[in-house]
Amino acid sequence: MASTASSTDKKPKRIDGDYQEPEYINIIVSDPLRVDDYITYKVTTQTTFPEYSEREFSVRRRYKEFANLREHLKQKLSEKPKAIKFGELYPLPGNNLSSLFGQGRFEADFIEERRKGLEQFLNSVANHNFFRFVNYLHRFLQDKDASFL
Repeated sequence: MASTASSTDKKPKRIDGDYQEPEYINIIVSDPLRVDDYITYKVTTQTTFPEYSEREFSVRRRYKEFANLREHLKQKLSEKPKAIKFGELYPLPGNNLSSLFGQGRFEADFIEERRKGLEQFLNSVANHNFFRFVNYLHRFLQDKDASFL
């Protein structure tokens, strides 16, 4: 199997005869962790998309950061009306009264449902023909030191 990458390229593409590794991105949201009065989630990304500097990386994010990401993407979409042809922005899992004002947000069932919804959201935007190229999303997925609050 040959590689077309130079020694400085962090993500070599695999080429074998006429086969070239397809571009893909897969995001897993896992490992919910309570920190004070909120939950953080581990976001692990595996990709061959050239927009990313590595093939696999992880960050921790809290729900509010996901909400801010969605608002940013919504704003980007409104700036490019023709981009709507690529489809709608996937929703975040909703809040309910117990999650906002009580201990319900720390219950295992609620956390698991939210985790699944966040994973679906991220995979939908990362694979979206418009959102895929938004730098804010790249930073959200890769930058361990950045806050998106």
